[in-house]
Amino acid sequence: MLRPSDGVVIVQQDGQRQTCMPREAIILDPGRATTFIMNDVSRVDCLLLTSNGHTGLRHIAHDNGGLIALGHYAAAVMRGLLPMNSAALTGLAIDYMNGLVATMIDEADAPARRGAWRQDRPTISLLSLKADIEASLSQPTLSLERLATTHGVTARYFQKLFEAEGRTFSDYLLERRLERAFHMLRDGNRGDRAVSTIAFEVGFGDLSYFNRTFKKRFGATPREIRARFETMLLDTMPDTDA
Repeated sequence: MLRPSDGVVIVQQDGQRQTCMPREAIILDPGRATTFIMNDVSRVDCLLLTSNGHTGLRHIAHDNGGLIALGHYAAAVMRGLLPMNSAALTGLAIDYMNGLVATMIDEADAPARRGAWRQDRPTISLLSLKADIEASLSQPTLSLERLATTHGVTARYFQKLFEAEGRTFSDYLLERRLERAFHMLRDGNRGDRAVSTIAFEVGFGDLSYFNRTFKKRFGATPREIRARFETMLLDTMPDTDA
């Protein structure tokens, strides 16, 4: 099972294709040839599952109760918040996580969820649209009309999907560009890049607009966010004078 912490993961296996957003998961067969396309992903959590008899790709939605419980429990284990200092405790943890996986799959296969497939179709289309947006954020000319043409639908159709989430395409595009810029500013490997360069790399054509909307979203300017992160890194470095 794969679960990205951010960005978008597109998985292709045996002619099937699934798109996975943050807080969602993909179940796949590791023994089969697989292609991964990752857009702005900094970490992917992986869990090796016991066989459940299912073959092919399986997408697990972010609101799946079993997946939510599994994510919280696995995070507690990885952070050392739960004792794993004996074989007995480790075995109990494995059994519990296997139980959560079974619950997760059962919930995904529930008749009520299958019966709601027609109502969920717009969400599936929106998922595909969001994946395209993630892959094209750096393009300043990215527009709803252009994406609609690519998918062979009207711009109004996609706009209605966003409206169902209580937002507009423009709001979502701005949010994703700002969040990607925030991530890049906190990336130590990009410390030599100017703020203006990062702004342009995530699709902003107006630096003043970028600075203004960034501060409104995060409560600090891009330079302040970078400075805070650099200070935090220095504070965590070992004292070589000791």
